Amino acid sequence: LQRAERLVRVSRVHVDGCVFVGDASLAFVRRMLQLGGKVRVPTTLNAISVDLRRWQDFGVPRTLGDPASELARSYVKLGASEVYTCAPYLLQGQAPMLGEHVGWGESNAVVYANSILGARTQKVADFLDACIAICGRAPEAGVHLGAARQPS
Repeated sequence: LQRAERLVRVSRVHVDGCVFVGDASLAFVRRMLQLGGKVRVPTTLNAISVDLRRWQDFGVPRTLGDPASELARSYVKLGASEVYTCAPYLLQGQAPMLGEHVGWGESNAVVYANSILGARTQKVADFLDACIAICGRAPEAGVHLGAARQPS
């Protein structure tokens, strides 16, 4: 995966794949739950597709509201925190330290973690983010490696 020779332990994950983009989103997390999946490291969730409490009040059709709500609840069942944000570095105690390996999927958070905080994370793809949360390890590739962190 990503031509990595090994995996690196991560201290936390931020799942971007919790946005409902179609049936595959829900099928994936349902399967992880069927297999007994649980996150092994602290895991936060990106902003989701609907307001969980009021999507019906806003006129969101059930064809989006129901599966989007189930998707968010399913990630919480996997053990993710029931906090939905695109800025996990602003949450109390969630900002990684210099050199800390994390698995984050949200684009702005990845840039902030690598550039401002000096943490190490690839832009983790949907579904891979949940897999990293479940196993607590990410491919040791890209900016997880010191040589790849040099400016060009």
